[in-house]
Amino acid sequence: ACEERLHRLMEYLKTAKDWVQLCFVGDLPEDCWLALFVDASFAGDLEDSKSTNGAYLCIAGPRTFVPVTWICKRQTAVSHSSIEAEVISLDAALRMEGLPSLMLWELIMNVFSKTKQGTIVPQSPQRSTSRHRGQSALSSLLQDMKDIDYVPCTIPQSLGLGKCIIFEDNDAVIKQTIKGRSPNMRHVARTHRVDLDWLWERIRNDPGVFIKYVGTKEQIADMFTKGSFTAEQWSKLCRLAQIGDANDLTTR
Repeated sequence: ACEERLHRLMEYLKTAKDWVQLCFVGDLPEDCWLALFVDASFAGDLEDSKSTNGAYLCIAGPRTFVPVTWICKRQTAVSHSSIEAEVISLDAALRMEGLPSLMLWELIMNVFSKTKQGTIVPQSPQRSTSRHRGQSALSSLLQDMKDIDYVPCTIPQSLGLGKCIIFEDNDAVIKQTIKGRSPNMRHVARTHRVDLDWLWERIRNDPGVFIKYVGTKEQIADMFTKGSFTAEQWSKLCRLAQIGDANDLTTR
């Protein structure tokens, strides 16, 4: 079986040896946004029934398409539903690629824009420099010790200059994000070590993060989660990712 898989892989490389990935930029930075396609398989691994995370991050615009990075990683625990697998993939993609790329993109926009909007600074607790009148030394010490364990946010909220649009093909995940709760997945914090409250709160409250529904056939990250496709679906995914023969891509 391994020899047959290797033979099939070599035949595919021989057939697609002239394929390229086309990127084009024709817009200003303020007219572009980050497009994060997120998908997951459900119990796709034959040995342990674990799911696979898939993500595809690119810079998009009216006349711009530049792929940045992608994710294809097996999950650490078994998911009990496709919704659970999608949520775990969403957390990994947003935390590892989406938010850091959004911070960098806002910095780029701030540098090249004419009006400076400031920089992202982690919030810190406000400490009083002088003791209030009538306050004892012990009360002042206790007041200062309230923030002794304060840890600033590692990834603060964005400034709202740039946009990171998450494209999700599971409508139930989007509804859970809007509601901000899911009693059926309260075990995720113990099994997958994922804080769902942080994930949903970040998507709802961050001014630069949005989530939008996309059809399964237009989900580019689908190519990172499954092992087999029909020829029509695989060709469509490659065209969406701007992968193919150079002559065919330039003539479209």
